Amino acid sequence: MSAFGHCNSSKSSTSRIPYLNQKRKPSLSTIKSNESMESSAKHKFGLVYIEICEKYNTRPVPWVKCNGKTNCIEILGDRMKTDEWLAAMEALSTDTSTHYIRIKNKRYTEHLAKSYETFNSAVGAPKNVLAVTTVYVVRLIATSIHEVLINTTALVCLELENVIFDEQALETLIAGIDTNQTIQHLSLAYSRIGNEACLTLCRILRDKPNIRSVDLSGCCLNRESATSGLLNVIKKQQVKRHEECWAHSLRHRIANPDIMHGLRRLTLNDNTAIGDAGVADLFESLKDDYYVKALDLQNCGLTDRGAQLALSTLMINDTLVVLDVRKNSNISSAMLEAIMTRLYENNVKKTETKKWKWTKLGRENVYESSCTLLAR
Repeated sequence: MSAFGHCNSSKSSTSRIPYLNQKRKPSLSTIKSNESMESSAKHKFGLVYIEICEKYNTRPVPWVKCNGKTNCIEILGDRMKTDEWLAAMEALSTDTSTHYIRIKNKRYTEHLAKSYETFNSAVGAPKNVLAVTTVYVVRLIATSIHEVLINTTALVCLELENVIFDEQALETLIAGIDTNQTIQHLSLAYSRIGNEACLTLCRILRDKPNIRSVDLSGCCLNRESATSGLLNVIKKQQVKRHEECWAHSLRHRIANPDIMHGLRRLTLNDNTAIGDAGVADLFESLKDDYYVKALDLQNCGLTDRGAQLALSTLMINDTLVVLDVRKNSNISSAMLEAIMTRLYENNVKKTETKKWKWTKLGRENVYESSCTLLAR
């Protein structure tokens, strides 16, 4: 070996010694994964999740979060791969004790990737196709949530936000909701379920007094969903509540409307096709309804005509705390001010008003947990 070559080799070995003696710094993803494992180990779901990850020879990902103190599971789906979804959903399907489950995507995707219906095809999908937009993964989510819904004894809040489901997945999900008796708040915000699925869901909700709050923002609903579905939910629950009040009167008791079961909040923001015609019958029905406390209609295609109908309802029904028609560009500022003034006059002296929050304006709603809008 030449002197030049020997010199270079010696120098190279010497320069590597300090590096070898130092511990290699873990990557950010490794740190987050370790933090996720530590957090998961404190939660019953987390323990199962870690075991299943070991079974599939993978690691818990930081996008799957569970909190033992608040007894909640939150999954941020945009960055998860197909095999990571498989482990998370298998663990979730065994859960029976969590109070709050939230699965959400921050990235907006126009369409479902329908070509990927199996595990192998979803794993082999191009990098520009998010795993959560494949048919395989959305059906996996629906099946897992269905298992939770039929077996849980504790779940009170379920939020599936900006998750695009196909028809089969929606049928599975709605079947689970039909069986469940524990959830109080349901959100399918920005999941674009459409009219047909909404009508099917409403047929279930009519007989679900345990559900107090429903968020169907950005679900591509139109007049039909409002007049043939949601209106029937309110009307049927009205009848049941009146029957309950009558039963109390026969026992010489005074019924308290504030503690009765049934729908209290309906959030329909960003369904621009509902329009004035869609809300007309809803407003008419609410004139003699003293149970629904909040109706959110931001950016629903309303004009001054719809706003006038809203104001007429508030002139008769002084128990509504929130009637939100902001972000409707065809409602004049004068009409909006009149509605807000009437709401203030109706509620200024009521202590329960503070329980009912106003949703944020516009697309901010996508990232706001609508569970916080439910009166405690």
